[in-house]
Amino acid sequence: MLKNISNMFLPLLLLLPGMVRAEVNIAVVAPLSGDYQSLGQELVSGAKIAVDEINNNGGLKGERVNLVVVDDPCNDILAVSTAEMMAVNSSKADKINTVIGPFCQNSFNRLADVYAKAGIFQIVPTSVCNYGTDINHRGLVKMVGYCQNQSLDFFRYYLSHFPDARVALVYDSGIKSVVEIAAALQDEFGKAGKMLNIKSFNFAKYGNDYSQLGEDIIDGKFEAAYILGEPKEVSKLARALKKEDRDFKIFVNRYQSQGRYFEELGKLADGTYFMSLPTLKDSPDFTETLVRLRLLGVEPRGLSVYSYSAVKLWQDIVNKANSFVYANMAEALPGNRFETAWGEASFKNGNPENTVNYAIYKYEDGEYAQVY
Repeated sequence: MLKNISNMFLPLLLLLPGMVRAEVNIAVVAPLSGDYQSLGQELVSGAKIAVDEINNNGGLKGERVNLVVVDDPCNDILAVSTAEMMAVNSSKADKINTVIGPFCQNSFNRLADVYAKAGIFQIVPTSVCNYGTDINHRGLVKMVGYCQNQSLDFFRYYLSHFPDARVALVYDSGIKSVVEIAAALQDEFGKAGKMLNIKSFNFAKYGNDYSQLGEDIIDGKFEAAYILGEPKEVSKLARALKKEDRDFKIFVNRYQSQGRYFEELGKLADGTYFMSLPTLKDSPDFTETLVRLRLLGVEPRGLSVYSYSAVKLWQDIVNKANSFVYANMAEALPGNRFETAWGEASFKNGNPENTVNYAIYKYEDGEYAQVY
């Protein structure tokens, strides 16, 4: 059945080259085309490294693991229909045991419902936006926590480095995750009694007139901008601001800027601050794993660390449950501690006891330096 679905939905579902039919299938859902394809490639790379490691050590509970790659083009309709197709695979040979993902999350709640009803365990390796309803299923693990965390991390950096500066918060109201992050940031300023220091600008109000938006921000005496949206609009606004003032402080989400940012800005990209999940390469808890991977000739990059850790977390859950069965794996979650790239962790209702804080990197002369 899986092969038939793959033929119908190519390139949505792809079996990795060289893989043989296996008794247990794990799928990684990531964008392999469009603006976010480099992130998708990182996620697939990390998952493949972990699966290869498991198979090279005899498999998991005597079973060889098959990695299925699902191309998610960040289209809600296609994402849901693809999940529904995976959900109908009921034979042991074709059934998806666990999904790693998705990365694109506008339809997250609907996807989580589909997987849960089909008995497909789900581990989200990147941050989750909950859209105001903290959805939980027995077999859903939000490995690093919530995307709104970046708002608190930005605000802490703001307080310690330029606490009196006026901040322009620019966002795309058509993206649910962006709206959540923007609301959380406004809430942080409000709780600190600093609402006069922040003003929101909606991309929709300006259409494609990024120059006018940039002029309004500069003329409004703002000293920094936190830009949230699609790669195109983030990049074009950042360029408009930098052309007005090369030293203007610009903060963007690394996952919403991508290669387009550097193509658009060129040298003007210098001085940009990028909000990102930490690389973990300097984390003492990840040292042993990093050394082992390097001995194998593998250098994890970007989000590959998180998808790698998600597959290894799945392995740990299966071992503690002594089963691949959804209900047994879900039952093993509470009351147990699991190995992650950042140390041991436990999960309550699928939420981590400690969320992963966002890091802030400043880009200069082709190099990223972590400043927070």
